[in-house]
Amino acid sequence: MSPLPKIFSRSLQTINTADFSAVRAQWKNPNDILTLLMIIGGDIVRGALSQLASSDPRPFTPVAFSFGWVVYSFSAILSIVGSHRLAPEPDYRCSLIDVQSGYARDVNSWVLARLVRDYRPPPDHKRGLSIAFFDTIPEKDTGVPDRDWVYYLGTFVILLQLGIAVIPGIFHGNWLILILTVGGNLLAQIQGAIPQWKQELWAARKIGKDKREVVCLTKGNGSSYAIVIRSDSCGLRLADLAGGREVESRTTVYMTCILAVLWFVHLLTMQSVDNDPWYTLAIGAIGMLQNVIAAGVRRAPGALGFHLKESFPPVHDDKAFQALKSAEEKEEKVGLVLVDIFFPGGLRPSEERWRKERKRMYNIDKSEQEL
Repeated sequence: MSPLPKIFSRSLQTINTADFSAVRAQWKNPNDILTLLMIIGGDIVRGALSQLASSDPRPFTPVAFSFGWVVYSFSAILSIVGSHRLAPEPDYRCSLIDVQSGYARDVNSWVLARLVRDYRPPPDHKRGLSIAFFDTIPEKDTGVPDRDWVYYLGTFVILLQLGIAVIPGIFHGNWLILILTVGGNLLAQIQGAIPQWKQELWAARKIGKDKREVVCLTKGNGSSYAIVIRSDSCGLRLADLAGGREVESRTTVYMTCILAVLWFVHLLTMQSVDNDPWYTLAIGAIGMLQNVIAAGVRRAPGALGFHLKESFPPVHDDKAFQALKSAEEKEEKVGLVLVDIFFPGGLRPSEERWRKERKRMYNIDKSEQEL
């Protein structure tokens, strides 16, 4: 008989059962992991707030209590004291070109960058260049988002968290978990209701009566699409919005400091949860999942706060320059201002002649207006 089974049997007998006692204790009472989880995911919370921070007259912000709120509350102090900003830097690099002036600038607005990121051209426009045209809807105010499934998901998750927190109270008389869940969601609501969220995300002048703005939004050379937004006597000046203006507020500094202290108190209180810790873990995990979805999901323009209607089907051509020429026929100067963006290395002779003709035509039109 081979000696291997005997050796294996002796090895099993020598295993110290104490090695598994710590594992069993951790799974039975995972307090340490709860404390660790409370200090991760701050960037996710910040992104979720930027997506769902509500505008007047709706103070409710459906971002659920999760593990990342403690670290976010302290990073918010650093951000508001240093850069005077609550919203993060845009996570999608793109440019805005003012069609009238031809001036291009980098987009430093979170919501405007998300508008470009979340747009998807028609499936059959994967090759070449697609240029979509939209008009701002005058009946709706820019900056007041529509409620979509992301909004309602956040509301549902908050109610689900409260429902889970009630269970240990009913069956074991442990109401501390419910108190912590209510307190966490209340602090989250106060954080999302800070007035600077709206002031910062929508820091732009309104387009006055009888005024018109036409802008192009694009990722630049190599991108498969560009977006043209035309606003006639309505909406906000997107050129202002792209600048990402700073908003200074002492009230915001005081509020973020007070909330950071309250979140720290909340964290210390969570450490005292000895019974039914799995309920707390489930509540935090569900909240974090909701935060991740809210921070990263693609949304319609209306849900972001831009109320647009498609002017006509997107202009598309497998040849980028032909697409620009077609766009020029739909809206003056659109194709012209995008030439330098999509062709930074220069044009062919025939293409250069077209550009010079368009420039000459607009100069003549300008001279006639001045006369």
